[in-house]
Amino acid sequence: MKINKKIIIVICLIGIISVGCSKKSEENNKKLSTQNIENQIPYIGENKDKIDNDIINERYKNVKKEELTYDIQEYKKENSYDNYKNILCGFTYYSEINPCSLTYEQAIELIKKVLPDDMKQVDLTIDEDVNKEYIYYESSKGNFRVGLCYKYEFNDENVQVVNKDRICGIDYSKLEK
Repeated sequence: MKINKKIIIVICLIGIISVGCSKKSEENNKKLSTQNIENQIPYIGENKDKIDNDIINERYKNVKKEELTYDIQEYKKENSYDNYKNILCGFTYYSEINPCSLTYEQAIELIKKVLPDDMKQVDLTIDEDVNKEYIYYESSKGNFRVGLCYKYEFNDENVQVVNKDRICGIDYSKLEK
């Protein structure tokens, strides 16, 4: 049986092209995966009213800091008067939607896991109106602000008070140039 040379050439070309496309697809999936971890909020279900803290906890455990881009999220620029814009939404514990329960030291350790290694704290302010602490950092990858929300607890007299040693929310933003 004689096989046409053109058919053999076409089969070889298809094989070569599919291998090349497969490698490109793997690269794109890896890039997309990193972006998903960094920027995508892990909602539970389709209603997008609950966020899965277990997924966020796992992201902190497995984060590859060198792959983070610290890209500003365009859809999260709600405070147009503020030069700091949201980043790392996939690592954010929103105090109203998915509060966490961390000690202050645990929260600082999580921050160190995702912000650049060369970060240096340059300022700290407290917004008493919302019981939130803002820590400002500088690094070679930009200037960052981390918001730590203090947890409300009830004291012995059953009065709600702020506990500055317990954190219920962490959010990240970057100075837009």
